[in-house]
Amino acid sequence: MLIHIKPAKAAVPVRKPNSEYLKADGEKVERSSFWVRRLNDGDVVEVKAAKAATTKAGA
Repeated sequence: MLIHIKPAKAAVPVRKPNSEYLKADGEKVERSSFWVRRLNDGDVVEVKAAKAATTKAGA
């Protein structure tokens, strides 16, 4: 399962398991125990997708 996360603070880089840094604007990553720990520690935040605005057909 993929989740979209970004660093909680722009000034604090977050290292990924492969030693690269997480992009400041966020990335989709595989949900794993590593990322769940980062979420629980407050190092990263989950980015919720903006829902498309729905329009009602009016008469």
